[in-house]
Amino acid sequence: MRCLALLLFLTVLCDRAWAESAVIVEAATDRDYYPVDARHQIYTEIRLSGANLPATAEAPATVRNVALVLDRSGSMAGARMQALHEGVTAALALLGDQDFVSVVLFGSEVETIVEARPRREVTTLDALLAQVEPVGGSALYDALNQGAAQLRRHAGPQTSNHLLLVTDGPPTKGPRELADFTRLAAVLAEEHIILSTVGIGDEFNEDMLAALARAGNGHFRYVAQPAALPEALQGELVVPGALQARDVKLTIEILSDCKEIESFGWVPGVIKDQTVTYQVPFLFAGQKITLLLGTEMEPRRGRYRFMKLHTTWTGGADGQSYQRESVLEVRLDFPASSSAAAKSANPAVVRTAVNAVISDGLQKAIEWIDKGDFKRALRELRRARSEANGLNYSVEDPEAQAGIRRLDSYLAEVQARGLNQLDRKVLRSGLNNQFSIPVAEDLPES
Repeated sequence: MRCLALLLFLTVLCDRAWAESAVIVEAATDRDYYPVDARHQIYTEIRLSGANLPATAEAPATVRNVALVLDRSGSMAGARMQALHEGVTAALALLGDQDFVSVVLFGSEVETIVEARPRREVTTLDALLAQVEPVGGSALYDALNQGAAQLRRHAGPQTSNHLLLVTDGPPTKGPRELADFTRLAAVLAEEHIILSTVGIGDEFNEDMLAALARAGNGHFRYVAQPAALPEALQGELVVPGALQARDVKLTIEILSDCKEIESFGWVPGVIKDQTVTYQVPFLFAGQKITLLLGTEMEPRRGRYRFMKLHTTWTGGADGQSYQRESVLEVRLDFPASSSAAAKSANPAVVRTAVNAVISDGLQKAIEWIDKGDFKRALRELRRARSEANGLNYSVEDPEAQAGIRRLDSYLAEVQARGLNQLDRKVLRSGLNNQFSIPVAEDLPES
């Protein structure tokens, strides 16, 4: 009996130790050393990762609880509705038998054609979608609420709750203001409901869909042509790893005297004085979330405790609370030679900074397009290209260079034809036809 008790005690200790390793926090600056004779723009990359724990300590399989909210308004007729049918069928094939699914259609009216139930019980969806007649306007707000109501039926500690909206136009019935929708997304986020959005064609409101996805901790994807819709929907329902943590909160305290603290990326950072706070509702095994801070520091000499990182989360398997703290140091000098400067650069952080600079330039260009000043918009894109090239000069990172080439190609195109209002969607989707939380290897930011 004593041996059994000891074994149980050791098992609990091991499980606790593994659970405390479920969330990995890493931080690095864009250089190892900085010169003493100038102000420095210091970029710091912070990565939150869900660890792949040993099989004996893995959380129970995460049950996905998915509600598809699909536009059936008159503008969806023809190729768009056919692509939606094909895309939904392909995407649902990625769900497991134990996962829950519901399907809500909306035009001027909202209809739930599949109430929330296990995927194995959904056997008539193809026939139901084949009978859908696109008609009416867009009661988008009511449709999102109805989709959320379906998710609540099965939401629990071991479910990943995902509301996926597909639309090709702006709301025409019910609430239509951006503030109404972002408030709704924020409320859903508090309920651990992730909201992702897919916009088709050139009539939808990209600002609204992007804001909904950001407030809802989800992805925004722009689908220019119906043929690309199935791939976009499948991308949203890729199988996640085990749920390692909920309610992850990362607090970053800048210990040195810095100015103009900026947070880049899709996950919004709340900046107050010298502290930046990030919150992530779910973290799955193998998932990687990249955050980037930019700070300006006065010239000085020596090594400094640059920032302190404090992380708290709730275990995905046991519901217990965990925390971790670490400190990042920065040294602000190096031998005054160009080769030493180049060798001190950190390619991974430079790559992230290049992507952030490009993304920031795209969003500033949107602001000038909205003012009708296409020349200033073009100037912002050129500025972003120049700054990105400067960051990548010393490391020549291939991935960063690929992003710069995409921007170069786009610049060449718009310089030949001129910018127009449709370019907002291209810019808002980050030149990659997708706009997302920087997780895994396939998606970028806002």
